[in-house]
Amino acid sequence: MDNVKNLVDKLKEAYKPELVILFGSGANGKFDKDSDIDLLIVKETKKRPLWRRIEVRKILATEQPVDVIVYTPDEFNKLKKDGRSFIKDVIINGKILFERR
Repeated sequence: MDNVKNLVDKLKEAYKPELVILFGSGANGKFDKDSDIDLLIVKETKKRPLWRRIEVRKILATEQPVDVIVYTPDEFNKLKKDGRSFIKDVIINGKILFERR
């Protein structure tokens, strides 16, 4: 999981997220050599969702398979408020890797 720390360090430096959460197999202890890294990122941005993902993938520039979801704070808070099952699962079972204070 050292690679995950390196990826988060890249994000903190170049993307300036407010929140980074690891979810999926990396968060639940079932991570192996064939697993991808699942990251939910919260960042204030005006970019459309596809361009957010493209920007993050360019920053990470890794051979490791990475699945990235980027929400604005408003989008993330609305999904939490609406009780979306995916967001609930990420919050309950995910691991916060970075949170701006």
